[in-house]
Amino acid sequence: MKPEELELLKRFFPEAAVAMVGEIYSQRRFKLHFKHPRSSKLGDFRPPRAKNGICTITLNLDLNPYQMLITYVHEVAHYDVYQHYGSRFVQPHGTEWQNQFTALLLPFMTETIFSKDILTALQKHLRHIKASSTADLRLQRVLHKYDKNVENVVTVESLPVGARFTLKNGLIFCKGEKQRTRYKCHCETNGKTYMVAALAEAKPIE
Repeated sequence: MKPEELELLKRFFPEAAVAMVGEIYSQRRFKLHFKHPRSSKLGDFRPPRAKNGICTITLNLDLNPYQMLITYVHEVAHYDVYQHYGSRFVQPHGTEWQNQFTALLLPFMTETIFSKDILTALQKHLRHIKASSTADLRLQRVLHKYDKNVENVVTVESLPVGARFTLKNGLIFCKGEKQRTRYKCHCETNGKTYMVAALAEAKPIE
């Protein structure tokens, strides 16, 4: 990557990881975009729309550097699996993806990049990898400690069942019962039902 591109990455990733982040990008062919926060996901991987097109990886702008790095590796693993298997069916977060995610993440797992508490949580996470890091509440609780203004954050799980709240996307919800690691919430804005992450940032409505 160009020096100015590496400087840009320093705004989003742990500085000690920037060189490796750039190297991973340079070795592949995809577009990388930083998006306004989305309550439903931290990032995503999109195959090309046309033949010989370019894949796209998007990441939420508001992620702290550690969450940004883990999400980046998560999506690059999807890219690698897609490049290897193409349109052949493999489970989105099956063995192929899990193995690649682990292989990509391990070089970053040093105390020069991650704090000790995150490293411990990541090591446990890799023993039982979930489809999304947000599904691993133990890991998410550790990562959220490094968010900005974390002391003022209200999470969905801290609200009582039946409470009304809004997310960053502006939609209004009524909190329902917990279903594993997420809460089944009715959206008053569009009438749909969503599974909202337990640690999603919420703004209560009186």
